[in-house]
Amino acid sequence: MTAQPYYPPPAPQAYPQAPAPQGYPQQAYPAPPAPQQYAVYPPQAPPQQPAQPLATGSIDDYYSQPTSGGGPSISWKEKPLGTAYAGVVIRDVTNGDIQQQTNFQTKAPEFYKDGRPKFVMKVPLLMQPTAEFPEGEATLFVRGRMRDELVRAMGEAGVTGAPKKGDVIIVTLVDKKASGQGLNPANVFAIQYQPADRAAEPQQAAPPAAPQPAPPAPVQVQAPQVPAAPQPPAQQFPAQPQVQQVAPQPAAPAPVQQQAPSAPVPPAGMTPEQQALLAGLTGGQG
Repeated sequence: MTAQPYYPPPAPQAYPQAPAPQGYPQQAYPAPPAPQQYAVYPPQAPPQQPAQPLATGSIDDYYSQPTSGGGPSISWKEKPLGTAYAGVVIRDVTNGDIQQQTNFQTKAPEFYKDGRPKFVMKVPLLMQPTAEFPEGEATLFVRGRMRDELVRAMGEAGVTGAPKKGDVIIVTLVDKKASGQGLNPANVFAIQYQPADRAAEPQQAAPPAAPQPAPPAPVQVQAPQVPAAPQPPAQQFPAQPQVQQVAPQPAAPAPVQQQAPSAPVPPAGMTPEQQALLAGLTGGQG
């Protein structure tokens, strides 16, 4: 096979540039404009809102304000049946202790089906200091079935209206009833109510018993004496010494002294009448 000759590629051909057209001057472009400078102004203050006029109120509005302070609320969640709380009302319950109920989850106000708002009454109580209430104060929220039971207990005690200072309230969880599908069971309570003025009432002493006539003394009748027949002289023998055996007597057991249960320590700030009243009621609870 014969080798083919190598031919280098042809060089690129240079084409002459077309001359500029005659009669047209070269166009000049303007210089770019200088950067514009902006003036700096201080920030403006927001416009002032007109002053809102202050509201006016009355004495009833002043004393109807929501109360502040007080102990934590008494919770019945996961409490067994028979759980009871006893306390003395710290002060008179006023309109400031009435507020609208709210949903436990959404915190939205609750209403009845007819549109009326649901209300709850907060009763401040002075209680025995415990781990749940270390300060010895608690707030009893009265709503629903507990409201009806409180009205019944106050009616039996001869009082109406709102609880007063010094009254004793004992609330016991006695049952739980189904409320419906998907709802928690409703608590059923039993309430004992004792007004404060009942403890201060003096107890009437029982009238003295009429003297009973003494029974007549028995008449003793003496029987006639009969002369005894003569007896022959008895023969005397020397007495034999007798050995007396004494059996050991077991020692009597020492009497067991039963200690009376100690009375609960009354809460601080209670009068002697309230202490006696609370001790009597809580003692009846066992």
